[in-house]
Amino acid sequence: MGRRPSILHILLAFFVFFAFLYVGIYIAKWFLYLLGVIAPVLLIAAAFLNFSTLKNFVRYLWGLIRNKPVFGLLLTILAIVGFPITAAVLFLRARSQYLKRRTFHEKMTADGSEYIDYEIIDERGNNRGIGMKNDR
Repeated sequence: MGRRPSILHILLAFFVFFAFLYVGIYIAKWFLYLLGVIAPVLLIAAAFLNFSTLKNFVRYLWGLIRNKPVFGLLLTILAIVGFPITAAVLFLRARSQYLKRRTFHEKMTADGSEYIDYEIIDERGNNRGIGMKNDR
């Protein structure tokens, strides 16, 4: 059994906790400010990388507004208020889909078929079937 912490230890722990919280809030504030400055650039880059990502997001919001109006409007307002975060998420998603599409096209041949790795099996050396008895 350990001894009980003194009131000084408890106060020191709260001080350290609030100091980290204070610094964390300022780091988050600077990060969101920077993200707010570059958000339009991220949105334009997302449109160039994969425009269907933006189109699908707007369709998703419109579908929510039509099916569940309250939830759809709340989510739309949240997406507008949190525009820097929304732009960053849409950019990352468009970049991911762009890279996936690019690697898919690199694996395709000119005629549209996929390369398939295969192994050449020498049929001359093994003419016994699987499961057959070995007769000497």
